[in-house]
Amino acid sequence: MMCMKIGVVADKPTPPWSVRQIILALEELGANAFYIRPSNMASIIGGYHSSIIFTNTLRPVELDAVVLRDLGVATTVEMFLRRVDLFRHMELEGIPVVNPIESFITARDKYMSLCLISKAGIPVPKTVVLEDFYAATKIAETYSKAVIKPLIGSLGLGVLKVENPDLAYTISKTLAQIKQPIYVQEYIEKPNRDIRVLVIGDEIAAAYYRVQIAPDNWKTNIFQGAIAEPIEKLSRELEEYSFKILDVLKLYYAGIDFGETRDGYIVFEVNAAPQWRGIQKITGINPAKTLAKFVVQLVKR
Repeated sequence: MMCMKIGVVADKPTPPWSVRQIILALEELGANAFYIRPSNMASIIGGYHSSIIFTNTLRPVELDAVVLRDLGVATTVEMFLRRVDLFRHMELEGIPVVNPIESFITARDKYMSLCLISKAGIPVPKTVVLEDFYAATKIAETYSKAVIKPLIGSLGLGVLKVENPDLAYTISKTLAQIKQPIYVQEYIEKPNRDIRVLVIGDEIAAAYYRVQIAPDNWKTNIFQGAIAEPIEKLSRELEEYSFKILDVLKLYYAGIDFGETRDGYIVFEVNAAPQWRGIQKITGINPAKTLAKFVVQLVKR
C-alpha cells in the first residue's frame, strides 16, 4: 500500500503544539503527514475538473485525509465562508476531513450545538441568545448569577460572570455595538472544577477534572490556570452522554465539558478541536496517538 498523505490544518505561521503532536503520531504509523494552512490553498472550479492547489507551488493538493484543527482568524464573513467552502470542496473531491466541516462549524457555534444536545435529551444550562441588549440585561437579572459569552470562542476568553444589572447592561451593550449576538447563560454553581471528556471514535481517550486552584478565578479552562487531575473510572452516564453527543453533532472526535450539579451532570460546551496538553503532561497519555490511529483506519475503510 502506498504511503498515506495526511494534512494537519491550522493557520498559524508555525505549527501549534497539538498539530506537531498529531503529525508525529501519524508519522509513527507510517503516514506522510505535514502542516497545511487554509490561507496557502486555492480552489480551481470549472474546465475539465475542479481541484485544490497550493498557492506557493501551484501543485494539486493530493491528500488521503485532512485533520482540521483550526480555520484561522477570518475577519470577514466572506473570508470565513471561503475557508469553510475550501473544506467542503475537499469533501466533494473525496478527501475525508476530520472533523467533517459541517460538524466542525456546528460544534464551534455554541447556539446550535446546545440546541441539538438539548433536543437529544441531554441537560444543558438555561441559555438565551439574542441581539437586544436591554432584553439581555433583563434576562440576566432573572438569574441570581449569569454568564455572558461570545457565540464563538474558546479557552474561556471573553466569558464573563455577572452578578449585577449594571455589569450585564454594559457587557450586553458593548456586544450589541460591535454587532455581536449576546449569549446569556445561567451560571451553574460547581465545585471549583469541571470534567473534560476526550472521546475519539468509539473510545474514551482521556477523562479528567479541570480544577481551578486560583481563588479569584471561577473559570476551569487549563488556559485560565486550572490544573488537570485524571479520572480513573468515568461513570457510565458520562460515557453514554459523550458518545451520544458525538453522534448528535456528527463528530469523529471532541472534547466535551461537563459540570457537576445537585441534579446531575450538565453539558457546558463541545470542542471539535480540543487541546490536551494539560492531561498529557500529568499522565503521559497522548490522545494524538489515538486520533492518528483513528484517521489511518478511516482512510483504510
